Amino acid sequence: MKWLLVNPRPDEFSVMGKFEKVMVPFIPMGLAYLAACLEEAGAVVSVYDGFASPGRVLLETAIDYQPQVIGISCLTPTADALKVMVPALRKACPDAKIVLGNIHATLFARELLEQGLADYAAHGEAERTVQRLNAFLEGKGGLEAVPGLSCIRDGQVWTNPEAEPLQNLDSLPLPAWRHFDLDQYIAPPLFAFKKRLLPVLASRGCPYRCYFCAQNVMSPTLRKRNMVKVVDEIEAVHRETGVDLFWFCDAIFPLTQKDAEVFCREMTERGLHKKIQWITETRVDLVDRPLLRMLKQAGLSMVLFGLESGDREVLSRIKQGVTLEAGANAVAAARAEGVTTLGLFMLGLPGETRQTMEKTIGFAQRIGLDFAKFNRAAPYPGSKFFDDVYAARDLPPWEMFSANYEPKDGEGIVYSPDGVSDEELVRLHKKAFFRFYVRPGLIARHLASGRISPWNMAKGGGLIIKNFLEENARQLFSSE
Repeated sequence: MKWLLVNPRPDEFSVMGKFEKVMVPFIPMGLAYLAACLEEAGAVVSVYDGFASPGRVLLETAIDYQPQVIGISCLTPTADALKVMVPALRKACPDAKIVLGNIHATLFARELLEQGLADYAAHGEAERTVQRLNAFLEGKGGLEAVPGLSCIRDGQVWTNPEAEPLQNLDSLPLPAWRHFDLDQYIAPPLFAFKKRLLPVLASRGCPYRCYFCAQNVMSPTLRKRNMVKVVDEIEAVHRETGVDLFWFCDAIFPLTQKDAEVFCREMTERGLHKKIQWITETRVDLVDRPLLRMLKQAGLSMVLFGLESGDREVLSRIKQGVTLEAGANAVAAARAEGVTTLGLFMLGLPGETRQTMEKTIGFAQRIGLDFAKFNRAAPYPGSKFFDDVYAARDLPPWEMFSANYEPKDGEGIVYSPDGVSDEELVRLHKKAFFRFYVRPGLIARHLASGRISPWNMAKGGGLIIKNFLEENARQLFSSE
């Protein structure tokens, strides 16, 4: 079969305004794995990533390629665009079957199928599912042999039993990066690198169950790869592509001290620590100075910490199981070992007030982070956060998220806690960036380290200041 795998850019089919400016292309690792697995099964594959394409040409690509199957990655924020995208693709390729995958298709397969937006919906991790679907479409075997698949059958939604999570992740072929123009995937500005960046995956699933996280819908059990094979992959990709910056997109890496020791030993014994830099995310209660020193010696350049909030009660409510002191200690340890830190925070979690969000902003300033990213909290389907918000609103879950996600002006608010207006949440969000980054001490530190060029610093700082001043001007005039 001839497949076209699509990472859709929704503004090809809708107007997104200023929201488009914050979209940084991240290479879609899931599609790279699917492409490799389909090719392993004998399929012919092409991949279209709308975020990295030099134009908005999905329909032209489909018309020229004329696939027999179009597989679309369906994430919640882009799901609404399917209502225009899928009919357009059906018109361009009338004989093609439409297959939706990823978390939104997993959670809302019935609704998507009943609305005619797909012929098939693949649930969860879909590498083996698409291989068996490809065989079925080629006339080899029955539909019942395709686990983790939903479709319309005899006028009704038919769902096969879920596929068992793949236990041996090392049995998967390596991601098919050859389908992508790697020059389009440059590390985002907050990573302080202006070079190509590729993800690598050492595990799937997470042993923790944070209130706001939905990733366990896709990977309900924790499975780890062999650390030697992970280093084999990094070495092979570096040799074949020249990419020397990698990002572990695991929920946590490394998961254990033993994993860290094996990984670091392999990196240093092969001399890869002198050629390759890597970035990872972990919990603040899983690191100390000796571990960070070992990781740094093996090429670690930046660590992302999910700090989330600077208020003790908010941290307790989201069930992350960490303390403010653990967060501050982890950042201090990383800084002492020369590892760049990026703190991840959320504003507008349930029960939050202006005062708790101000505490988060102050905490981010105080603990010595190099970079901080502040997100407005969003109740993504699949999380306990979403379930609680859905239960309190008179909307079916299919509509609850998209009905409140209005990014046309770039300021779409999915959720704001009781007692905090959407407008105030936007102001606090912009204030957080302004107060964190527009500080003489931090600016001097970045200039001295050479992490960010003066030009990029001026450009980014100018945008932060502009947004902050615009928002405060609106607040001033609206109060008169």
